[in-house]
Amino acid sequence: MKIVEVSRIVASAGPAELLAEDAGAPHMAIAAHPVWQSVFAGDLPKAALVELVSHFYPVVAGPGRYAFIAKIGVIGRDDGTRLFQRLHRVTHDEAFDADKGWKRMAEAVGAEPGRLSALLETPSAEAADLIDVVRRHGEQASPAEAAGVGWVLERQMPAWMGALADALARHYGVPDDALAYLRTEAAEAGEAEAWVAHLMDRYFMSADPYNVFEARRAMREAGWAWTALTEQATRPA
Repeated sequence: MKIVEVSRIVASAGPAELLAEDAGAPHMAIAAHPVWQSVFAGDLPKAALVELVSHFYPVVAGPGRYAFIAKIGVIGRDDGTRLFQRLHRVTHDEAFDADKGWKRMAEAVGAEPGRLSALLETPSAEAADLIDVVRRHGEQASPAEAAGVGWVLERQMPAWMGALADALARHYGVPDDALAYLRTEAAEAGEAEAWVAHLMDRYFMSADPYNVFEARRAMREAGWAWTALTEQATRPA
């Protein structure tokens, strides 16, 4: 097998312009998928909703619980301090306990506890792939890639959880006490956006053309993986 080595990337535009272009690329808006729009409108059948929240359980909680916090393998000292403060909060503040919070919500929707435990132990291939994509680009790649994946996922997830909580309460009769975790995360939308914006400014905007190219590829991989899981979870058996 011949391996082609790319020694130089010629940028077609600057990082800021490319990022603005990426904002409208397919699969970059995680809540815009027709499945999630159907949930928000209350049109997704209850059985499909149960499957959806069940298959996302090991991504939001369990093995994926700490993946979505814009972790970066190589990071500045001040940013590292802030990152670990965020990690400390989600590991010590009960309000941010995704394992309990998402499970409580899923059970209120109608998911069986045994099924949730089984999916947590053995996630679907699509769920495992999404977790792997986030970890690979977040912890084992360049800071630009990690920031880019955070831009696609962590930046948008609080607002997505807020919209989900509103839909579950309004259309599916889920009680407020089962939505506490989603509401807690939704309240962090501003902080998450500011954190990811800072990371993008420091690690993506200053990257050389090759690392910008790799970061944009990682961003698309993350968006595609999210889309694949969304569609797999609601695909008729």
